[in-house]
Amino acid sequence: MDRIIAIVMAGGKGTRLNQEHEKPLTPAGGKPLIEHVLENLEGSDNIQNIMVATSPNTPLTEDHVKSLGYSIIRTSGKGYIEDLREILSYFEEKGDYILFVINADLPLVDPPLIDEIIEYYRVSSVEALTVFVPLGVYEEHGLIPSASWRGMVPSGVNILRSKNKIQKQEVLKVPRLELALNINTLRDLIFLERLLGDDIGREKSNKRRREILERH
Repeated sequence: MDRIIAIVMAGGKGTRLNQEHEKPLTPAGGKPLIEHVLENLEGSDNIQNIMVATSPNTPLTEDHVKSLGYSIIRTSGKGYIEDLREILSYFEEKGDYILFVINADLPLVDPPLIDEIIEYYRVSSVEALTVFVPLGVYEEHGLIPSASWRGMVPSGVNILRSKNKIQKQEVLKVPRLELALNINTLRDLIFLERLLGDDIGREKSNKRRREILERH
């Protein structure tokens, strides 16, 4: 079975968020966005290695993830497509791998969803898989996508072979909020904080309930 390496794309400027932090280091739920993504990847049953793609736009992010023990791929930061081509060229020289590429601004894509996408890819006959979210998911939750195509929005999750060439591609449409909520604006960040706050509140409530039950 081919080795799967996760690549976290963390080299963008993130100007729309208009925060004092580099975008991947924007705090949410008590920790930077990128740490949510890294922890989710660590929990996947299918990911064998994790690397972070940084650029001159994100030097503090690079220092932070290196301090956490992750390896770095430095890209030019000229744009997503350009950076991805540089990453594919880097791995093309090292061997044949499957690359699970995810943006650093997708904090809710949890291990079960990651594995679901990878398992779909494994049984497909294509080299590349790009994950889209139906536009209706955004409309349902009052989110504003950055772009759409035929009623679908690119999620920021892709799977490719480590070859810097045009690859036979399939589109996978997944109607999940976790893939729709990429943190591009302050509005997105507020929405995320509300969701994370609800999750933390539920966990505290469940913990309190367990303590009461244990005493009785």
